[in-house]
Amino acid sequence: MVARLGMMTLVLMLAGCQNDPSNQIPSGRVPNTHSLAIAKVERQTLPVIYPVPGTVVPKERLQVASRVIGIIDRIYVDEGDVVEVGDALIEIDDAQVTAAIKSAEAVFSASKADLDDARDDVRRSRELAKTQALAEDKLRDALVRLTQTEATVAQAQAELVAARQERRYTRITSPVRAQVRERLQNAGDLASAGTPILRLDVLGVMDLEIFVPSSRINGIDMGQDVDVYLQSNDTPLQGQVGSVVYSADSVTRSCKIKITLPNEGHLTPGQFGRAHLILGQSSVILVPVASVTERAGIEGVFVSDEAGVTRFRSVRLGRAWQDKREVLAGIEAGVRVVLEPPVRLRDGDRIKRTVTNGD
Repeated sequence: MVARLGMMTLVLMLAGCQNDPSNQIPSGRVPNTHSLAIAKVERQTLPVIYPVPGTVVPKERLQVASRVIGIIDRIYVDEGDVVEVGDALIEIDDAQVTAAIKSAEAVFSASKADLDDARDDVRRSRELAKTQALAEDKLRDALVRLTQTEATVAQAQAELVAARQERRYTRITSPVRAQVRERLQNAGDLASAGTPILRLDVLGVMDLEIFVPSSRINGIDMGQDVDVYLQSNDTPLQGQVGSVVYSADSVTRSCKIKITLPNEGHLTPGQFGRAHLILGQSSVILVPVASVTERAGIEGVFVSDEAGVTRFRSVRLGRAWQDKREVLAGIEAGVRVVLEPPVRLRDGDRIKRTVTNGD
């Protein structure tokens, strides 16, 4: 009884398969004829593209430091702020600078008084020397004192000018259009001469900074054109290899490369990008994207023989290139494939060619 039920089930399954229209055309059915375009599968030489992720960085960076010693009174910007030329960045308390100016003014005033006295002394000495009431040695001493006092006045005046110039450095402004990358100190901290307070990224020419394994660095040349895709943008920017650091990192064994990007206003530091480096060429088989279809969940193409009879072939596809796809397995160069195959096209149908590409 069990054997009889199994035999009946098998018969029903075979009957269902024969009625499935997605299978090959039954021997008694006349093949359909379609007016469709076909194209020849080609073998071409394409560049070997090596995609590498990277980050947009400025070509120039600045460190902002104080030229005077003093307490930071105020910092006008924070990390991420964009500043223009002349914008105020930092204010240093000018108490010490003011004290230095007053001290220099006092020294200068005293030296001027000494100079006036020395000039009077020389004038009196010359009058007395004419009547021989004063020895010539005394006149020479008065002249020497006058010369020394003039030098002291000149030095005091220079120090006063320098002290007054220091007041300019208590207010630090931006010399360029930039973005604040890092804030290293806060209001109330002591600013020392030469110690960085801010770091700025100059908003101008940008680079894409990438890291490439040292094993692939020999295929990259200075000035080489590189397609750069920023974030989710499908339109590439045309960059050029600007610098290559051939010394690899001891841990990652990677070398740093900077790709110079076109000077466009929408570029900002920190943006994510992908560089498509060309590392040679390879010979591949290409099939038009328009010929790729799907039957029963299997990706493939319909091929047509000399008589116009079609057969479905599953293919394994690789990367896309313009309007074509690389064929890794399934068909060979030279065969003809059907373009834009309709859903009703089946194995055994015939093609009446309307357009032929590649013949």
